[in-house]
Amino acid sequence: MDSTQLKPKTAHVNLMVDTVIANLPEDGLRSVMRSLLTTDPSITSKFEAHVREYLHNKADQPIITDLFIVDDKPLNINSRDPRKGEHNQTDPSQNDQERWGSSYDTVKCKPGPELYRLQQYIRCSIGCGMCYQSIPFARRIVDGVSSSIGPSVSRNVDLVHCLESFDGDMLQMVTAIQKTLLGPSGKRELDGTEKVLVQGLLDALQRCKIALEQGFPFERSLGAVSVALGQRDTGFGSGLDEVRSGKDASSDTSKGVMLSETFELNGIVLPRLFSGLWQLSSPAWGTAPFDAMNTHFTHYISKGLLAWDMADHYADSELIFGRLRNAHAKRQSIFGATKYCVFNHPVTITAEVISAAITERCTRLDTRTLDLLQFHWQSYADPQYISVLQFLHANSRVAMLGLCNFDTLHLEQVLSHNIPIATNQVQFSLIDARPELKMGAVCAKYNIKLLTYGTLCGGFLADKWLDRSEPEAFSQGMTPSQRKYLEMIKTWGDWALFQRLLRELKNIAMKRGVSVANVATRWVLDHAYVGAVIVGARLGVSEHVEDNLASCGWELDADDRGRIESVLELSRRRDMLEIMGDCGAEYR
Repeated sequence: MDSTQLKPKTAHVNLMVDTVIANLPEDGLRSVMRSLLTTDPSITSKFEAHVREYLHNKADQPIITDLFIVDDKPLNINSRDPRKGEHNQTDPSQNDQERWGSSYDTVKCKPGPELYRLQQYIRCSIGCGMCYQSIPFARRIVDGVSSSIGPSVSRNVDLVHCLESFDGDMLQMVTAIQKTLLGPSGKRELDGTEKVLVQGLLDALQRCKIALEQGFPFERSLGAVSVALGQRDTGFGSGLDEVRSGKDASSDTSKGVMLSETFELNGIVLPRLFSGLWQLSSPAWGTAPFDAMNTHFTHYISKGLLAWDMADHYADSELIFGRLRNAHAKRQSIFGATKYCVFNHPVTITAEVISAAITERCTRLDTRTLDLLQFHWQSYADPQYISVLQFLHANSRVAMLGLCNFDTLHLEQVLSHNIPIATNQVQFSLIDARPELKMGAVCAKYNIKLLTYGTLCGGFLADKWLDRSEPEAFSQGMTPSQRKYLEMIKTWGDWALFQRLLRELKNIAMKRGVSVANVATRWVLDHAYVGAVIVGARLGVSEHVEDNLASCGWELDADDRGRIESVLELSRRRDMLEIMGDCGAEYR
């Protein structure tokens, strides 16, 4: 081929653009980059490829020294590079007194700056598709904890938070590894090289647990890595069966308390508030020890919040829920809705592939049947989604079948094949009211209930954001969900109009004796085709059970609805269908 006909692979960046890149504040540059990816998703793969190249070629890749500061002195764990296969394996039997000397009881440990830098490197590696390459670096941190933090060493709050968040990072690593195993014939096993890497991480975690004796910060990761290797989960909360105060939960089949406001799915009475476990998928929402999670879970159940939503890709959400439910005395009353999601990996759908996917869900949830399995299919251009749903419906282990992020057209196509659908999970809020335009009428016609997420826009529809200035997307404390919903608010209107909406909601809230979040939730619940609103649960981190319950047991009156409508009419809500597409289109 004539070289003059080849498409150039690189181009000149003009001086003005280069100046912008050089001078734009870090948060601003991140916001602009995120906006580029949302408006043109086709460049995502190129972005990931450039990140991989950057991480691979970066001259000062982490050589893991001085990860911890012990008594105000950097502790050099090991200066060797884990990329060369050299590992510092701490002997957990080493005498702690010898390790720390005569001042053992007064030793204090905190994270060093290199620990944070290494954590950032690992997160970038996981995010751009280098999950296996990140394992040696993760293993080195775990080994560093084994060798530098004895069972009686004082840990400052920064170290505790850092290690808890790193536990979440390793969970994301496991999720990324699971995605690499998906292929045309379904899910494959780890190959030899992959298994050695993952087993090495498991060995390091087990050594660390022995070395620390108590206060082991990586219980969730230990369980998830064990399961990834096909081994018994001996990690997070695995001893819960032993702390039931001697009561055998299997002997108690009585029903628990039910929320005052309910709906029915196939004859099963469920609360109109579901608790969502999406927040378990990332340390960005905080992490917590298992005892704290169990305490919160028990409180939710005691208040009638019996229904929980999770997914195959929400880190270890299925494992945690399964363990919590099975250990609870009222477990027969607790309802679990999970998901089977097929994203962009090519797959040939067969009965065996679908049966294996169901088996995996049942295994992780430790159950014989799935209360509600919600199905997400990425590409409508591939019509195999009909076959998937037919196989799912035919499998007796699926008690009820739902959809996730299906638009109106394809929901109707599914129904035309006489496949019984109980629910469709979609985004629905005062800011994103697309279900009102098309989806709602079809759901009402076929008695399909919407399970809605994003109803509080990542927490923006709350009292605390009233009279606040617009935040920077990457400012401290902003979560991935808030970055997403900040963009949604800008699509719907602008920050000034959003503040006007909050003021109207606040007026209604004061009249009702509730919160802004309650009014926003009530607005969605007042749609008859909505079964339940999914409210995120940050188990063990924070909980707002009493506040959430105030959304139930009342309705907005005509005056309330009119005041809200007066603001919505000034927004672009009716244009959202054209701007974003129908429900779920933003994920495609």
